[in-house]
Amino acid sequence: MQHMTPAQQQAASLAWQHSHPLLMVLFSTIGTLVVVTFIVMIRWLVSQSAWKYHPGGAGGFLKDEFVRWGAILIPYLALSIGFKVFVYDLHPELNKPEVWGGFVICAIAFRMVLRRLPFVVAMGRHIDAAKAQARAAKTGAAR
Repeated sequence: MQHMTPAQQQAASLAWQHSHPLLMVLFSTIGTLVVVTFIVMIRWLVSQSAWKYHPGGAGGFLKDEFVRWGAILIPYLALSIGFKVFVYDLHPELNKPEVWGGFVICAIAFRMVLRRLPFVVAMGRHIDAAKAQARAAKTGAAR
């Protein structure tokens, strides 16, 4: 078995990325979707006491969480996919930390704008109101 130096390992990794650009996009897209689903499910399960206070019950709470996070992250995911295709497939010479850093700054700004969309804010209000009612009921019962 031959051992590669760190420089050889990095060169081999970059060569693989350049020869399989769409797989790089696919892997990161699947990873993003899994992480978002995991976050939404945890938030939903942790908020179980608030389900009964949500206008749509447990299903409505879950829908609001998915739509709220989806409205923020699906456009971000599309932006991310476009950027990754651009970097991995069309311009592999731009696969540098400073280019990715610029993308991260733009993505954060984009996400901050999307979370201010009126329907996202409204769904957040439903969720926050249900959680506040659950907290009030819990503290009222604790007295």
